[in-house]
Amino acid sequence: MIEKDNRPVNLNLLTISLPIIGLSSILHRISGLAIFFSFPLVVWLFSVSLKSEESFVVLTNLLQSSFLLKTMTYLILVGFSYHLLAGFKKLLSDAFGIGETLESGRLLSWLVFGATFVMAIYFLTVVF
Repeated sequence: MIEKDNRPVNLNLLTISLPIIGLSSILHRISGLAIFFSFPLVVWLFSVSLKSEESFVVLTNLLQSSFLLKTMTYLILVGFSYHLLAGFKKLLSDAFGIGETLESGRLLSWLVFGATFVMAIYFLTVVF
């Protein structure tokens, strides 16, 4: 006979206390998905910029005047930088064993968040 499972089920992700390493992993996957979906926009903008000198000037003027395009560029840059840094953290762990212990994993996760924050502030000054 199968016993009924009496463990509590919590489906509200906002109430779960996730460790920083888990949060870093989940955000790495989300940023990868965001990069994947933003890739066609980036390729299209790159294509328009290379079409002619006039189209490059039009795109430059649009980037300077459009708040929406500035915001999208900023979010793509921050998402890509986080994904890149978290990917380096993952490669260090897989290839060299750096960050495999709980304490070093926490430290590297905080380092990735801190470096992404610094880069986000820098991108904020460049884009806006």
